[in-house]
Amino acid sequence: MSFQPLDSYNLILTGDGNDTAPTAFPIGVTSGTIDLRTAKFGGKGSETRATYLGFLFTGKPTGSGVVFMTGAVDGGPEEPLCSLALTIGSVVETGDYRWADIIVVTNYHLGAGGVKVEDSGNSHPCKIGFDAIGYRYIKVYSISLTTTTELRVYVRFF
Repeated sequence: MSFQPLDSYNLILTGDGNDTAPTAFPIGVTSGTIDLRTAKFGGKGSETRATYLGFLFTGKPTGSGVVFMTGAVDGGPEEPLCSLALTIGSVVETGDYRWADIIVVTNYHLGAGGVKVEDSGNSHPCKIGFDAIGYRYIKVYSISLTTTTELRVYVRFF
């Protein structure tokens, strides 16, 4: 069992831009990219310590991408949380990887404050965050990439 500390970023997805966002939303979701009740993501039994999630994005080479995120409760449908238009800019993460330094959010999240974007367009790693209370599963889709061929998604739990 691998515990992911609440105070560090963890890689949750390496995407190639070939995912498809859901177009049907049936009842009965039983999995996601993140299951907030598993020990790996800070959960214990039917509880989670992750109440707020922060995300960072890197890619190689520079370019752009689209990410779609959903949330779900046990047995519920996937609920759209947001669509993100990412610009993978010139801010170096390591080697050929560059940080997303511009993020434009289309917000669908009902939680307090919705999906927030911070530090967009300032030549720094840009991040998004949202209140995850009430969700068990978070699903991340790498929908499309332009010029960028690989996208990495990291999450931090608060």
